[in-house]
Amino acid sequence: MGETILHSYKNQIYSDLVRQHNFNNLFHDPEFPNNKSSLYYTSGFNRTLDNVIWKRPYEICSNPQFIVKEANRLDLDQGQLGNCWFISAVSMITQNGTIFERVCPLDQTYDKRYYAGIFHFRFWQFGKWVDVVIDDYLPTINNRLIFCQNIKEPNEFWAPLLEKAYAKLSYSYEGTDAGQTTDALIDMTGGIEESFNTKDIKDKDQFWQTIGTALKHDAMIGCSISPDPIEREAKMPNGLVKGHAYAVTAAVRVKLTNGEVVQIIRCRNPWGNEVEWRGAWSDEDKVHWNTVDPYTREQLRYKKQADGEFWMPYSDWLKQFEQVQICNLSPDSFQGQLTMQQGKHITWHQTQFDGAWIKGKTAGGCGQPNIENFFINPQYLINVTKTDIERADGLCTVICSCLQKYTRQKRQQTAGQQAEEYINLRLYRIKDSIDVSQITQDYKFYPKDLERQGDTGPYINKREVTGRFRVKPGNYILIPSTYEQDREGQFLIRIFSEGESTGKSLNMEHQHIDPPSPITRKEKYEFHDGKSQNQKFTIIQWYDKLPATQRKLLKYGGYATVSVGFLCCLGYCGKKYCCTNKHENSQSSSIKNRNKNYIF
Repeated sequence: MGETILHSYKNQIYSDLVRQHNFNNLFHDPEFPNNKSSLYYTSGFNRTLDNVIWKRPYEICSNPQFIVKEANRLDLDQGQLGNCWFISAVSMITQNGTIFERVCPLDQTYDKRYYAGIFHFRFWQFGKWVDVVIDDYLPTINNRLIFCQNIKEPNEFWAPLLEKAYAKLSYSYEGTDAGQTTDALIDMTGGIEESFNTKDIKDKDQFWQTIGTALKHDAMIGCSISPDPIEREAKMPNGLVKGHAYAVTAAVRVKLTNGEVVQIIRCRNPWGNEVEWRGAWSDEDKVHWNTVDPYTREQLRYKKQADGEFWMPYSDWLKQFEQVQICNLSPDSFQGQLTMQQGKHITWHQTQFDGAWIKGKTAGGCGQPNIENFFINPQYLINVTKTDIERADGLCTVICSCLQKYTRQKRQQTAGQQAEEYINLRLYRIKDSIDVSQITQDYKFYPKDLERQGDTGPYINKREVTGRFRVKPGNYILIPSTYEQDREGQFLIRIFSEGESTGKSLNMEHQHIDPPSPITRKEKYEFHDGKSQNQKFTIIQWYDKLPATQRKLLKYGGYATVSVGFLCCLGYCGKKYCCTNKHENSQSSSIKNRNKNYIF
């Protein structure tokens, strides 16, 4: 995968810090301290976290190890955090040794001769790899880890430490609550995402080939069912869970003893327990598994075990799961293209640009109702000179993506709400009559000069949108935009082409916008008891003063903060209090319905 250039996160250089610490002088991370701010930033996010005691592995068990034997997809069991999307992604990278070792350096140890309480992990962030340093204090309750862990090997700690490093990158553990599997996969591979809705799949055989080709070329696949509007991670009678991320770990054709050939898919629930598929080809389905010879069963690693991993028919998989996400390590496996190229390796040409939407300058929105506003958005010139290899249609494949920066970090500023803007990419061909050699960096193209080629679909509030285009050689303009005008944000543009191509930004040097800084959020609401303006107290203090029976009725926890504040203003539980919003200028939600389902 080539030499990796590493950038030290928070200017913490691992090699320097290791030299400064040892077993008698253990590292303490000042950038991610062992307090509540590292756990959560939303009041009432998870009340059990108030009981956390941070402990190092040597305080939890007598013989901690970084990795027991070898890391594998069954090492991760999700804890009391809605980050199954991240756990699923990590389970996938364990199946690719090169990627796993890049993310999780294997020369780390709990051998007391070398142990210094410091570990490091690597993540891809917006076009570069960053090295994230952490100490090994982990959140516990009753001397047990409360987040990711290996239940079967409780003295193995690589997984909870990796989870902590990603939490640091997200400003807190709460920052990793709810997300998309491919977001985590991209952060651990630098890959490109494809998303599918199974209801839109017309050719099931072609999609089976897409899945197989992607797995063959080390792509990573996740799948999920839309969340239940009432119950978080609702369990279905068939054993599957709504709003929950599953990893796809295999897709095979199996020849039965009667000569019939069936297509089955293996998935894994990151809970790592008995919550598994209960239908055909499940662990309990002896009828179907008895039609497979013993050797094949062994090759498929079939086990009747409550480990979260299960097989199911491809047809049922398409019916039950609604969203499928593929993270391709390179565009080589994009939509099964390698099959058409007869397995020949293709050198993809890549260009990338950092950009920004700046209010009043380059944040033109979608162009409604004034289309001229759209063309003040950032513009990128692409020159495609050669057609695809192995094709005779005279066209070239161009894959373009726009990735929004710092969306997970921005959640602190939006009270934990999703921070992605609704975005879109459009590709235009520049008319042949235009001499692009005379184009200066601050030039703007407008409709009279252009022919629209395609886009990435409807505006959607996803971190990254990706489009594949088949175009003739020539000059093109790529324009990223938000749905609403004057919405600010930073992004990364990536352009891949099979044939030779060059790229150029037509924007003046964009204004640098620092990433959002971690903040310590105070209670979101203050309350007055009506007796004196000086008698103020927070929602947590109000809740704690209630009788136990009334606290039980409120079922306080999770995201109930606003609801509780509203109920108390109405005089719930016989009390009449007035609440004052301390963050009245918080950003309003988008006017469009959200069409992105986060999974937990």
